[in-house]
Amino acid sequence: MRLEKITAKNFLTFENLEYEFERRPLLIQGLNLTDEKQKSNGSGKSGMMAIIEFCITASNSRDVRDAELVSYGNTEANVGLIASCDHRKESIHIEWTIKVKGSNKLQVSTFDLVGKKEELSFSNINDGKKAILAWFAISKEDLFNYYLINNSRFKSFFKSSNKEKVDLINRFSDASIIEGLENIDNSVLDSEFNNLSNDISKLDGKIELVHENIAKENARDFKEELKVKLEELRDEIEFEEDEIKDCKVIISESKVKLVSWKSDIKTEKEKLVQVEKDTESKDAVLKDVVRLMAEAQAKVDEFKGIDKSKEIESISYDRDSLSENLDLEDDSLGTWKVKTEKLETLLGQINVKLGGSLTCPACSHEFVLDGDIEELGKNKIHAEKLISQIKEKIDGCKTNINEANLKLVDFDKSITALRQLEQDSLVGKSNLITISQGISVNVRNAETAVDNLEREYRGLEREISNIEFKINKEVDLIKSVERQIKGHEVTINEHKVKSSDLKADNNKSLITTLKSDLKSLEELKRVDSLELTKLGDSIYERNQWITNFKQFRMFLANQSLDAIEFHCNRYLNDMGSDLKVKMEGFKMMANGTFKDEITAKIIRDVERTFSSFSGGERGRLLFASILANRHMINATHPYGGLDFLSVDEVFEGVDSIGLKHLIKSAKTLNITAMIITHVSDEDASSDVLTIIKENGVSTIKQNN
Repeated sequence: MRLEKITAKNFLTFENLEYEFERRPLLIQGLNLTDEKQKSNGSGKSGMMAIIEFCITASNSRDVRDAELVSYGNTEANVGLIASCDHRKESIHIEWTIKVKGSNKLQVSTFDLVGKKEELSFSNINDGKKAILAWFAISKEDLFNYYLINNSRFKSFFKSSNKEKVDLINRFSDASIIEGLENIDNSVLDSEFNNLSNDISKLDGKIELVHENIAKENARDFKEELKVKLEELRDEIEFEEDEIKDCKVIISESKVKLVSWKSDIKTEKEKLVQVEKDTESKDAVLKDVVRLMAEAQAKVDEFKGIDKSKEIESISYDRDSLSENLDLEDDSLGTWKVKTEKLETLLGQINVKLGGSLTCPACSHEFVLDGDIEELGKNKIHAEKLISQIKEKIDGCKTNINEANLKLVDFDKSITALRQLEQDSLVGKSNLITISQGISVNVRNAETAVDNLEREYRGLEREISNIEFKINKEVDLIKSVERQIKGHEVTINEHKVKSSDLKADNNKSLITTLKSDLKSLEELKRVDSLELTKLGDSIYERNQWITNFKQFRMFLANQSLDAIEFHCNRYLNDMGSDLKVKMEGFKMMANGTFKDEITAKIIRDVERTFSSFSGGERGRLLFASILANRHMINATHPYGGLDFLSVDEVFEGVDSIGLKHLIKSAKTLNITAMIITHVSDEDASSDVLTIIKENGVSTIKQNN
C-alpha cells in the first residue's frame, strides 16, 4: 500500500495545500518568516503529518480538540488523502470536513484500476473510522509506532520493557500456531510432589537433629558440667548480693531526701500560719473600709440640691414671649421706615415741580407746566403730615424696642442667677462623691491584698501537698526496695541450697531413646523417597511434552529476533555506522525452565550501553531499529504492509551530516519516507522539502 496524495484547506497554518508523495526519502525542514526568533519552529512541518494522522485515524498527536485544527477565523477545514493498494488493485479516497461548531463530516470512496468508483456507506462516523482502518488492515497502535512516528508517542526499542519486546517478537514469530499446546496440567502431581518433598525435608531435619543430639550427649563431660553449674550459681549469688548493696544505697539516699523534705514541710507550714494571721488582719481592715464606703454612699444618696427649674422655666417662657414681641416691633419699624422713604421721595418730587412754577404777567396767576399747582400744594401738605405721623410711630417703636431689650437683659440675669444657685448647691454632693471614690480605691486595695494572701496560702498548700506526695512516693520506693532485698536474699538461699545438692549426671537411657527415634525416622524417609521417585518420573515424562513445545516456540521467536538483528545491522551499515546490534533472546536454562528475556546489546569493539553513545549515534540506532521492526511488520501483513514512513523530530541529536546518512539508508527501501527535523541543511538538495510560513500561512517549497 502507498500514500499517493494529501490535500488541505484552512487546516492549521495551511490555507490551500495539495501534495503528491514521492517514492523516496525526504528531509522536511521549516522556515518561519512570520514569528521572530522561531526559525523553523511553528512553520507547519508537523502539520503535514497531522493531515495524514487525521485522515486515517481521526485523531491528532497535538492532543487538542478537532475544532482547534481549523485555521483561526474560519468555520471549517477540509483534509483529504488518497492511498493505493497494488495487491487489491484499488485506491481509497478519504475526505474529512472538520467543523468549529457541529459534527465533522466524512466521505470515503474506493476506485478500481479503470476508475470505477464505489462510495462506502456507513450509519455513523465511528463505522466510517473502522472502515478506514479495516482497509489499511493496520491498527492505530502500529500506525503510531512504526509508520507515523511522533516524538510525543515514540518509545525506543532499546528502552522498552521486556514485556513490550516479547510481545513484539511473538507477533513476528507467529508462535500463536502452537499457543496453549504446552498447557499440560501437572498441578495435582506437582502439589503431591511438593508436599512429599516437604515431608522428606522435615524428616531430614529431624534426623539431623537426632544425630546432633546423640553426638552432643556422647560428648558431654558431666564433671565439667557440674563445675560449670557451680560456677554459674556462685556468679548468681554474687549478682544478687550486688543487687542488695545497690538497694541499700537507694534506701539510704531516700532517707536523706525524706529528712530534707520533712524539714521543708515544717518551714512551709510556718509560712502558712503567718499568712493566715496576715489574712485575718487584712480582712479586718477590709471590713472597716467597706463600712466607711457604705456610710459615704448613703450620704451621697441622701443629699438633695436646690431645684430652681420651675422658676427658670417660667422666666424663660416670659423671655421667649418678649423676644417674639421684640421681633414684631423690629418688623413694624422696618415697615414704617420704608413708608417714610416713599413719602419723602414723593414730597421731593412735588417740591421739584412747585419749584418750577411760573406767574402770568397779565393776570398774575401762578401755575406749573406739568400738573395742577393747587393739587400739588394739597398733596405736599398731606405728605408732610403723614411723614410727621410716621416719625412719631417710629419713635414709639424704638422706645418699645429699647424697653424690651432692657427686660431681656433682666430675664437673662435672673436665669443665670438661678442656675448658679443650683450649681452651688451641687458642690457639696461632689465633695461627698470624691470622698466615696477615695474610700472605694482603699476597698479595692484591701481586696487585692486579701486576694494576694489567699493565692499565697493556696500556693503554700500546693507546695506542702507536692512535698507530701514526694515523701509518700519515696516511702513506697523504700518499701519496694526492701521487698527486692528480701527477694534477693531468698534467691541467694535457693542458689546455696542448689549448690549443696548438685551431683554429676549420666545420659545412657537418653542416648538409647535417641537411637531408637533415629531408626524410626530413617525408615519413614526411605518409604517417602521411593514414592517421591515414582512421582518425579511421572512428572518428568509429562514435562517432556512441555519442554518440546517451549523449545519449538523459542526457535520461532529467536528466528524473528535474528531477523531484526540482521536488518538493524544492515541499515546501520547503509548509514556508514561501525556500530553493531546483538539481540539475545529466549533461552532454555540448565534446570529446564524457559527464560523470556530479550536484551539488545550495542557493540563497538566491546559491548556498551545505548545511553553511552552520542546523540547522533543514538539517532542512527533508533532509525535502524524503526526500519527493522517496520520491515518485519510489513513482511507479515496480508497486503504487503504500508510503504510509508514519517518520523517527526525523533532524531534531534543527529546533525545535518548524520541526517544525510539516514536519508541514504532510507533510499534502499524505495518507499516514501519523510523525516522532520529542526536541523537546517545549508546545502539544500533535492532530498529536502522546505515548509515556509509567511504572514501566518504555510506553503511547500521543494528544492530542485
